[in-house]
Amino acid sequence: MGLKRIGIIVFIVGTVAGCGSSEHFVNHPSPPVPVNLTVYINDQRVSVSPSSVGAGPVVLIVTNQARTAQSLTVLPAGSSAGQPLADTGPINPQATTQVTVNLNTPGSYTVATAPNGSTEAAAALPTGVRPALLRVSRARPTGSNQLLQP
Repeated sequence: MGLKRIGIIVFIVGTVAGCGSSEHFVNHPSPPVPVNLTVYINDQRVSVSPSSVGAGPVVLIVTNQARTAQSLTVLPAGSSAGQPLADTGPINPQATTQVTVNLNTPGSYTVATAPNGSTEAAAALPTGVRPALLRVSRARPTGSNQLLQP
């Protein structure tokens, strides 16, 4: 009886071992780890720190220290119209918010306030707050070798 059991066990182990897939696992690189940038808004200007970063995802942590509510937009530099890459709703004075944007293309980006008017005519008026320029260089390395990242 003992040899019969051993034979069955060897047969089952051999069968299970032969059930594996012959396909290779493709290891796609992870995107770069997001970088936090601080955006400071006051009544005169918008400031971004750091002002340059490698291409990839960024998290803009925005604080509004102006006397009025402000909205923030991110546009490629030189394009005053069109769909922004990122924008926030109105940020109350002394409040903070954050917005994530994927800046994959190297170049310059304008980080500016947007008017909070409810009409298109009000939205066309300049806010008087000087925008900041964010420079994006070549892509950052992948996050594949980063441990303990969400």
